[in-house]
Amino acid sequence: MMHSHVISMLAILLFLSTGTLRAQMDVPMQLECTHSAVAKSLVRSVTEGAPGSLTTTPVNAKGEHIPGLETKDFRITKGRKNATIHSVEEITAVENTVMRVVFMVDNSQSMSPHLALLRSTLEQTISRFSDAVRVSVMFFREGDMASPAFEYNGKPLPLIRLPYTYDKARAVDYAKKLLVERNLTRNTYLYDGVLGASLQVAADTGTVDRSFAIIFSDGEDNASRVEDATAMRADESGTVYYTIDYLTQANDFLVGLAKRTGGEHFQARNAEDLAGIFEAIANKIVAKGYTVRYSFKAPPQVALQASAEEMVMEEEVIRETFPMLPYVFFEQASAILPDRYIRPAPGIRETFDEGAIEGGALDFYYNVLNILGSRMRSMEDAHITVTGYVNGIGAEKKNTTLAADRALAVQDFLRTVWGIDPSRITMAKGELPPVPSSSRDSLGQAENRRVEISSDSWELLRPVTFVRRFVRTDPESVVFTPTIQAEEGLAAWVLTVEQNGREFDRREGRQEERSIRWNWKNRSGDMPESQGDLLCRYLVEDEAGDSDLTDPLRIRVREVRRERRQNVSVTDDGITKEKISLILFPFDVAEPGERNARIMEEYVYPRITEGSSITVNGYTDIIGSEEYNQKLSQQRADAVRAILSETLGAGADERVESIGHGETDPVFPNTFPETRFYNRTVSLMIERYPAP
Repeated sequence: MMHSHVISMLAILLFLSTGTLRAQMDVPMQLECTHSAVAKSLVRSVTEGAPGSLTTTPVNAKGEHIPGLETKDFRITKGRKNATIHSVEEITAVENTVMRVVFMVDNSQSMSPHLALLRSTLEQTISRFSDAVRVSVMFFREGDMASPAFEYNGKPLPLIRLPYTYDKARAVDYAKKLLVERNLTRNTYLYDGVLGASLQVAADTGTVDRSFAIIFSDGEDNASRVEDATAMRADESGTVYYTIDYLTQANDFLVGLAKRTGGEHFQARNAEDLAGIFEAIANKIVAKGYTVRYSFKAPPQVALQASAEEMVMEEEVIRETFPMLPYVFFEQASAILPDRYIRPAPGIRETFDEGAIEGGALDFYYNVLNILGSRMRSMEDAHITVTGYVNGIGAEKKNTTLAADRALAVQDFLRTVWGIDPSRITMAKGELPPVPSSSRDSLGQAENRRVEISSDSWELLRPVTFVRRFVRTDPESVVFTPTIQAEEGLAAWVLTVEQNGREFDRREGRQEERSIRWNWKNRSGDMPESQGDLLCRYLVEDEAGDSDLTDPLRIRVREVRRERRQNVSVTDDGITKEKISLILFPFDVAEPGERNARIMEEYVYPRITEGSSITVNGYTDIIGSEEYNQKLSQQRADAVRAILSETLGAGADERVESIGHGETDPVFPNTFPETRFYNRTVSLMIERYPAP
């Protein structure tokens, strides 16, 4: 029956300074010998390269070399990656390899219970070596130092040794004679022993192909005459050190010595571990085996290009001012606020911004109570008077109770939605409004069903200015072009965009995209901030779990801000035309009145420059005859023209023109009372000429 034996090898760690990731950098390679005769296998060495190679010693159940293995008998993996096996070469010349092997064996008193096991283990290990290997064995020695093995700084080292010999039986006999109770030392001379092994290597002047030292210790150094740093110079000789800690915690000195010389450190937790450890070391030194050459498919590589190096954010701020119509209209015989008046969601008080209302004059008007409530919260000393009226028709005839209820509905809205103290609201009622619309017309009757809001505070009822921001980008979008090489096959990709230290957007996929178009908005529809470059990275992962990340690709962000007023245009010859619609008139009234005079003073005159020409356009609603409305619209335009002429002084008559449009060209549909009131207006078209 076929079976396999899997052994782990030291992972080859590839750290790249370019920001490249390796998903499997810490995953060890594994060798699997699939031949049925293989009982176990050890890896003796790993050589990196393209291709890489490793030396392995597969053996049968008796520990014997298995000849004739082929590429099909080996499998090398690293995580989910499978290597291609290029060649398998059997090692046959190891018996003739000239080597030296130095054993430095701890024979301190702590070894007393284990002497028999250590003697047999050393015998088995030394006997494995061929006739081409010369062996030297060293132990600790205390007492008579008349013929010391080595000296350091003129003083003898507490060591005894068997000089190099090709006679393995002699080396075994020497070890057996030394590993007896009477030769055990009271102290552990680990650093002295390592230095002695180094000196013994240096004392061999013969030529060798390979040089090894095996250091066996069962305790920390407690009496050496040299420092650990002196002993560590052993790595300068080119000798490979195998170190063994027996029944102790890992000794940092022994771990470091093995690592620095290209050897290996072993930990023996119990006596039974020793035989396997010494066998493994012997196999690494002399055993036959195979050299396996292999290669993995390359990890993925990715590069990223963008069609733009800069994104220009053109922000245009548009300002538009609308007059306040402080009236609220009701249905016949009703004191319930119609649904077209916007009741905001709870918690609006702290975030409401009248300048951010979307839309036009009517959108502003349907927020009139919210604007009023917001302003009263910020102007704590401001008071208003709320007066309810009825139209005197049917159920509303002389129904002042209904008028009072209408006023109460407005007060209740300001109290419940905006938290306005009722003491700041003076309540009043009446039958028809002081300037009523025509009661003979159903449209006029609808206009008289209203609540009028008045105040001594100009700021409370002043026009409102909406501010709208439009952001355009140049270019409108950017195209990312990734270049991907993934021999294992692409599994996933991620494109991230970071700004000011935070992830702004992310795109993901599992299929390779030749190009990715991005309109600068993230998944929430937000645009990037106007300050802070965009850092774009592209990460790919292949089917084997390796990944690669590009260096940050930087797209500069530059802001261009422009501000203009709504209803402002510039002709090709540089003439600026601006339309202002802020003046409203009561029903059948042509005189502007004090409020409109204040509006003209603050909002109109500052927009008129020297040499400007002005066209005053008058309008009306559709109540009444067309002939009458034409005349009324002209009267309204003439009244405003007269005020302008008086204010602008000499030459104003030639600069100001008035035109009445009647009801034929309404600003708004005449559907609701509020739209008819907004049609009772005068607009000014101001033309400013460029300087010479």
